Amino acid sequence: MKPLPPSERLGVLVSNVTQTMLGISFVPVISDQAHPGLCWRTAVMLVNGARPLTVGLSSSQEGCLALTAAMFSCPASAVDPSMINDALCELVNMTAGLLKTEMALDQALTVPQVVTDATVLARLAELHPGLVLKAKEIGLALWAHEGHAIAKLTAAA
Repeated sequence: MKPLPPSERLGVLVSNVTQTMLGISFVPVISDQAHPGLCWRTAVMLVNGARPLTVGLSSSQEGCLALTAAMFSCPASAVDPSMINDALCELVNMTAGLLKTEMALDQALTVPQVVTDATVLARLAELHPGLVLKAKEIGLALWAHEGHAIAKLTAAA
């Protein structure tokens, strides 16, 4: 099994898909924490198995609207909360799949969970333990780390 790719590599992997489909590209963030302003809503997915991973996407409200509008090819005014949740979960699912392939993992993905509780989101912003990417164009922070250190926190949300 291969290690978790460095931020630069993960940024390239994700951007290869999102730039083509959505016009959104990701770059590494110097800090290992997501900017607190990007925690209006978060989607988290656990990859279970011998090498557990956690993949998450945190966003501002404006970032959620822009991502969803791009993903559904509709104006931001047509976006509703369920569409936002679907868009966040889809990008997390896609990222987890890319990591599974990159790391040669034969492990199961779980269904992403969307967290909207403000207290939990603030705590998540403090605890992001791992690779963090930021979208250049809109307010999105995409992150991944080995283990499920925050699983108990998001399960309570």
